[in-house]
Amino acid sequence: MGLNRDYIGKEFPSLEHVVKPEEVAAYALAIGSRNASFFGTNGFDSGLSVIAPPSFTVTYELPLLEKVWSDPGLNGGEEQAKQNVLMLVHGDQNMKFYKPIKPGDKITYTAKIDDIEDKGSGELLKLSVLSKDEKGEKVTESHWGLFIRGIGSGEKPKSSAPKAAPAAPPEPPPLAFRDVIRVPGDVTYKYADASNDHNPIHVNEKVAKEAGLKGINVHGLCTMSMTMKSIIESYLDADPGKLKALGVRFTAPVYPGDTLIVDGWETGEKNGNSAIAFEVTRESDGVKVIKGGTAEAAL
Repeated sequence: MGLNRDYIGKEFPSLEHVVKPEEVAAYALAIGSRNASFFGTNGFDSGLSVIAPPSFTVTYELPLLEKVWSDPGLNGGEEQAKQNVLMLVHGDQNMKFYKPIKPGDKITYTAKIDDIEDKGSGELLKLSVLSKDEKGEKVTESHWGLFIRGIGSGEKPKSSAPKAAPAAPPEPPPLAFRDVIRVPGDVTYKYADASNDHNPIHVNEKVAKEAGLKGINVHGLCTMSMTMKSIIESYLDADPGKLKALGVRFTAPVYPGDTLIVDGWETGEKNGNSAIAFEVTRESDGVKVIKGGTAEAAL
């Protein structure tokens, strides 16, 4: 059964969240970051101004969005909702960062269902969350693409564009940066607690296999945030405030213990920022786990 199209455009009541320093530190540690900006100390001096990792907003967005995507009215009943949640995977994520979040900030955030798309083998639920500070100024804008397997029409999406002849692959641009991520064996448990994402496929082997996976896999947002850390440390002089936008498309599961290679290229300018493209590859088999990654950084 497909999702209820009457929910397209539905906006949910706004909620508030006051940012605590301990949750900022916990999120930074869960993604493997020791950046002094997230802790207020560099090991020599204390009292440094603390800001949250740019993707930190997912920690308060997730509990709200979990209620949205498991809503029986959206899914066509409680039993169908339970089945759909089990078959849900994170397809893509795009975020804009307007200003840094700091401990003590009172954030007001609002979620909306932007669209529901039939992809044949499943349906893509598009959600967005807009966060504002006490002044009513934008802080972060998040766009979520969540794919629910097995509820599509079974028909491949039709394309009106004529098929073009395959083009020769372009010459790879010179690397702007490369970094290595060694995914810790216990990362899913730490990230689940720090991010408020308790989907059992990330912490329960049995449930993960029931969902058709080979075992416990890493949260997509954790992979994204570890990649974000690589970009900040390798390209942005360890200054998280320079990151203005981040977008990823998840193309393969990541598992605890994997080694990932992050490669990035400069692609010009966008919105007055430096634009880069990046991809993430698993070292052991060459599978790309993130394709078409994009980021914008302050010049």
